[in-house]
Amino acid sequence: MARTIDVFGFDELEKAFKRCEKRYPNEADAFLMAQGRAVNKRTKALTPVKTKKLRNSWRLKKVKLYKSGKVRVVREQSTAPHAHLIELGHRVVRGGRTRERGRKLNRIQQSARGIKTLGYVDGTHMLEKSLSEAQSKFESGAKKLLDKITDDLKV
Repeated sequence: MARTIDVFGFDELEKAFKRCEKRYPNEADAFLMAQGRAVNKRTKALTPVKTKKLRNSWRLKKVKLYKSGKVRVVREQSTAPHAHLIELGHRVVRGGRTRERGRKLNRIQQSARGIKTLGYVDGTHMLEKSLSEAQSKFESGAKKLLDKITDDLKV
């Protein structure tokens, strides 16, 4: 004798899941752009100012699907060619180029050409600092977003 069990409410649950799935892309994109704008604003505030070119070069890109459509990312980048040097730090060299035909010159070759290393400038890490500051806000905002999307499931 075969027994059959009826599960009540499963159709309604499936419909609620589909509603959540439709709402997710729009809500997630809006949340990521808001977080990206906050990081962009903080990065610009932390950027050292000499001529304002570096500060004005920070750009926020639109939300994009990454890794074959599984991950959504928003990207911040600088159009200034020297942004990575200010961010990460660099050597101060006077007297010529330290590379020739793509190869790095050794100390003897550099001294023979009159090239001197005067020191090292530490990076300001403005992008790194702004990302670490925004991380805690991101986690709490993501929890709120998840609650907002799944409020259809609550009965």
